[in-house]
Amino acid sequence: MAGRVVGRPWRFAAAALAAVLLGAGCSTDQRPVDGDSGNGRRQSARSQGERPPTRSQGERPSAGKPSERPRSGDLNGDGYDDFAAMVAGPSLVVVYGSADGLDPRRRTVFPQPASKTGPEQVQLFRADLDHDGYTDLVQAPDRRGPAVLRGGPRGVGDPQPLAGAPRSPAATGDFDGDGNADLFIPGGTTGPEGTVWFGPVKRGGAPARVQNLTNGRWPDSLPARFLAGDFDGDKATDLALWFYGTDPDMESDGDVTISGLQYLRGGPRGLKLSERRDRPDIGLEGQPGDVDGDGIDDLYTASFLAYRKQLGAGYWLSTRSGPETGERDGVSTSPASGLTDEPQYGGIGGTALGDVTGDGRADLVVSATGANNNNGVVWLVPDLLAAEAGGVQAVTLGTPGVPGSDTPPAGRGPTRNRITVVGPLLDTDGDKHLDVVFGAPGFLDAKKRDLDAFWVLRGTDEGMRYHRHFTVEDLR
Repeated sequence: MAGRVVGRPWRFAAAALAAVLLGAGCSTDQRPVDGDSGNGRRQSARSQGERPPTRSQGERPSAGKPSERPRSGDLNGDGYDDFAAMVAGPSLVVVYGSADGLDPRRRTVFPQPASKTGPEQVQLFRADLDHDGYTDLVQAPDRRGPAVLRGGPRGVGDPQPLAGAPRSPAATGDFDGDGNADLFIPGGTTGPEGTVWFGPVKRGGAPARVQNLTNGRWPDSLPARFLAGDFDGDKATDLALWFYGTDPDMESDGDVTISGLQYLRGGPRGLKLSERRDRPDIGLEGQPGDVDGDGIDDLYTASFLAYRKQLGAGYWLSTRSGPETGERDGVSTSPASGLTDEPQYGGIGGTALGDVTGDGRADLVVSATGANNNNGVVWLVPDLLAAEAGGVQAVTLGTPGVPGSDTPPAGRGPTRNRITVVGPLLDTDGDKHLDVVFGAPGFLDAKKRDLDAFWVLRGTDEGMRYHRHFTVEDLR
């Protein structure tokens, strides 16, 4: 039965989403990609006696202009958002937007060092670090040193090491509200819980100033999960830190349960501890996004219960008093659209929030990679604040007009697509509708787990509409 759920607690859905993301070893923005091992220290190809990879360049995008407040999605200032992702190869690829949307001919590809120790998680952040009017791309691997690809009028430049950073940043924002982009770099098992690099961050890597966070961690704990957003509307980014246990006396790799949470509010002097929460009532679960359009970040969640074929989407609004202080609501539908009679498996892939339909209200895009016998489905929940179950739109590789198939080709064995949203949502064609990109790991080579194929769904007044498909073969 499909219907609207009022006043229902959504903590379970958020916890399920967090568990899936942590268990899969990937974020909602990127899937894992092979990388170099480094034991927490930067190891460049040059330092190992190898020649650094050489980028490949397709057609250059149209020349853009700097802006006082550049769009986070637009890396070259031409008014069209650009797509960036880690792909099989491994490589970092940027595909530039245009009046006709994403075109793989307009691209820059940066080959990455091959891993000798297995997959590595790589996150990509967007921020104008040096305050030159162009959005930069921050590449944050979990085992190598971070790098910055500076935005410019004709696209991003070569990756440059973020000199002086002890490890990769885990969040970006404006933590002191001065209009400059800042970086949060998490701490380790000892020392500060984290460090804030306040912008502008010079091209050599030096921040304007530094704040070390020493608010008191839980014994035998490590800051391991991070949530950044302006949850009180004061124009300064706030930060939540989850601490996970690292008790060496526990079996296996130690106790990895949550020890506690610190909620820090941003302000002119930087981050200040506002609240400490202990188990079991941790809270602040979900993803940040402005659900109701009041300029304050809220929390949204998504879940897929396979045995019920049920999609759930919920939110908890923030107010000037902070997160979790406003209305709480959600919608569920069962059986969800786009599902077949194939076996269903639970779990959420990528999620993203933004205005796909162009009506000024925030829509939720969510993927369930285990749906339809692990082939996956992408859902659009229009206007999450007032969503109705009957309005949910589904896209799969079985949707008419979408290239691909949920039936494995002959000779590939029982491979599955596991399609997933690759965030953020982007206005790649400048029509004031955000577009959706989803990808599939191992679409071309069933032995690989990295993304190697992508589908672009244009945002329209009626929802998502298929526009273009490309693979890593089109990006070489």
